[in-house]
Amino acid sequence: MNFLVSRLHVNVQALSELSGEFYFYEPSREIVRSGSLSSPIEWRHPCPNEADSLSFGGLSTYSLELCRELGSSLSKASPEEAAELLCQRKLWRHCSLVWISSHCQGGDYAGGTHNVSNARVLIDQFSSPELREIGGGYGALGVVIDPRYLSDDLLESLQSLEGYPVLDEDDLSHYEIELQSEAWESWAEREFRCAMENRLSEISSEDQAERAAEAISSEPLFEIFCQALEVGNLYWSHECATSAWIDCKEVASEIPDESLRDLLPVGSAIQAPLPL
Repeated sequence: MNFLVSRLHVNVQALSELSGEFYFYEPSREIVRSGSLSSPIEWRHPCPNEADSLSFGGLSTYSLELCRELGSSLSKASPEEAAELLCQRKLWRHCSLVWISSHCQGGDYAGGTHNVSNARVLIDQFSSPELREIGGGYGALGVVIDPRYLSDDLLESLQSLEGYPVLDEDDLSHYEIELQSEAWESWAEREFRCAMENRLSEISSEDQAERAAEAISSEPLFEIFCQALEVGNLYWSHECATSAWIDCKEVASEIPDESLRDLLPVGSAIQAPLPL
């Protein structure tokens, strides 16, 4: 079959026009034993098409398999040329050509929450071998597309990201709320309680402020936190794709003194001086 008129060629061209990059995926050899630990060691080349999820560490911008066949100059081949050679040499069992959208990968040091949300949405809607999840260190998450199996529906979703970089606003909102909940449980509740104690110490003794802050259980404390957010028109920020952050001292500063006095034992609050 003429590659230039094949569906694979059309798909590679379509993906090349979008924001993303092509990579080769060649799994490392694995040790296989036929029986006990004393059995002879055999090496197996895992098929790159069998895994439902991949690792960023397994991607490369050149193919060792193709370089063995055709020389190192192949590293300069275009995606169309690489796909054609994989077909001609029948090497898809050893090496895959995959594509990753720039709109669908994120982690601790790359991308935003919308990138991870887009990946989640696509993972939920599509499956292997057309689309597979890819992960790595520092919370990295994305999806890889196999151009051999690219459907019109998936291509349409990817093309839509070129005009607006969010596939599902509801999923993005839910994901950011998940990150905020994790942050609250991990560190923000503790920091907000400490900030509350500092505010209380402004209108009472340090001992009374500490006891009053510690006496607030988690649920009422969270309610106070949410009310302060609303009063101050404050919002969580998502400076990376996998976490949420907020200035708890700034949030605590929005709590009126009258509300703070209600948290102290009767008569323990320092009264504000009368105006002259």
